[in-house]
Amino acid sequence: MVSSVAILGGGLAGLAAGVRLAQQGTAVTLIETSRRLGGRATSHDDPQTGQTVDNCQHVLLGCCTNLVDLYRRLGVAEMIRWEADLHFFDKLGHHDILQAAPLPAPLHLSPSMMRFGCLTLREKVAVSRGMLAIMRLKPSVREQLNAITFEQWLLDHGQPRGAIDKFWAVVIVSALNQWPSTAAADSALQVFQEGFLAHRDAYRMGVADVPLSQLYDPARQLIEQAGGTVRLGTSIKTIKSEGDRVTGLELADGERLQADAYISALPFDRLAKVADANLRQSDDRLAGLAHFTHSPILGIHLWFDRPVVPHPHMIYVDSPLQWVFVKGTGDGERMPANAQYLHGVISAADEWVGQPAQAILDMAVAELTAYLPETAEAKLLSGRVIKEKRATFAPVVGLNAHRPGVSGRVANLLLAGDWTDTGWPATMEGAVRSGYRAAAAATAEPGDDHGLVADLPAAALYRLVAATAL
Repeated sequence: MVSSVAILGGGLAGLAAGVRLAQQGTAVTLIETSRRLGGRATSHDDPQTGQTVDNCQHVLLGCCTNLVDLYRRLGVAEMIRWEADLHFFDKLGHHDILQAAPLPAPLHLSPSMMRFGCLTLREKVAVSRGMLAIMRLKPSVREQLNAITFEQWLLDHGQPRGAIDKFWAVVIVSALNQWPSTAAADSALQVFQEGFLAHRDAYRMGVADVPLSQLYDPARQLIEQAGGTVRLGTSIKTIKSEGDRVTGLELADGERLQADAYISALPFDRLAKVADANLRQSDDRLAGLAHFTHSPILGIHLWFDRPVVPHPHMIYVDSPLQWVFVKGTGDGERMPANAQYLHGVISAADEWVGQPAQAILDMAVAELTAYLPETAEAKLLSGRVIKEKRATFAPVVGLNAHRPGVSGRVANLLLAGDWTDTGWPATMEGAVRSGYRAAAAATAEPGDDHGLVADLPAAALYRLVAATAL
């Protein structure tokens, strides 16, 4: 067991590793460039409104067992609000609610799916056939489908364009931050297998009732109470190595730092910049970094002078504005107490990320008005667009071959991050899993679970249907 561990990066992967190590009694030094923990899932203060706003809205599903476990370890699980009703809208006036009926999985969502007004009867039947094909897909076969897009898989399984555009794409663009036309099929199929079909609680959506940074602030105290150190506002210049070992870190101010083991929870592009030449040559896990690309997300923050959205959230079926979340009301000082704060989201936002902020705000207000005409009577008090150009890695065809494992030839360097070989797409759950696995590897924690929390158990009926796979 190592006596000292340096963790590079204070996003979810780094925090997960740090928390696990701290609770095992290991003193760690966690280094984070920004002034707040959370990485891309964090918050900042908005000077105009006086409110703390999230960089982008992040949600979790019931199937995210390791992320839920991290929240429990941090003592913030009660700050997550679980929503069992998912509200879908289209411009024809349909308001469809995806909710579980008192039926066993995978039948629990079938009644509400059959009532979806935005889908024609032919499209509903096609979606049902597609779900059955997904259930009967063995994991070993699913893994081979990293070679084709999800759209190709859907077309091969008889999905009409209407079903693809109005259902499959709506779910996948939010889950993977990628459209079916470019997302690898295996990642998309996993979303439906584990998030919608195997367990009746897996689809439930968790939303933080507080700014995201408040979820992760307790990690600092937990790490420091175990004798560790959290260094915010500290940048890493170079990971130094000799032969097959990391020998230390050079920080931006010239300081040198050493540890027995190092966990890199840096984004792939950042790791490529700070790894020295010897490390890049010695560790074949870094050879595939050039194959990764980013996919952007836009967060659109809107403050109206009155309530305009009557639901906790809105999922748009046929709009460039994909989600709107109700975040709260004004503080009574800078914003009136009856003002409504909304957070809109555009995932896979390549077409919008280059547009001026005002054009994006105008579009968002226009789309809200198209779905909720009463929005036209409200006044927009403030609006802000946050562009996360490097929000996630793009889970495109063929990328899995380049996603590195936790351990490699450089034995005292462990890799973590949602982009590593987590077994999950680009999600917070994948990031936490990678951090837990890195912590287990650093301490040689015994067991076949690699430090992971078990998945939700598949329902008996789901297992029976899956057993008919060819």
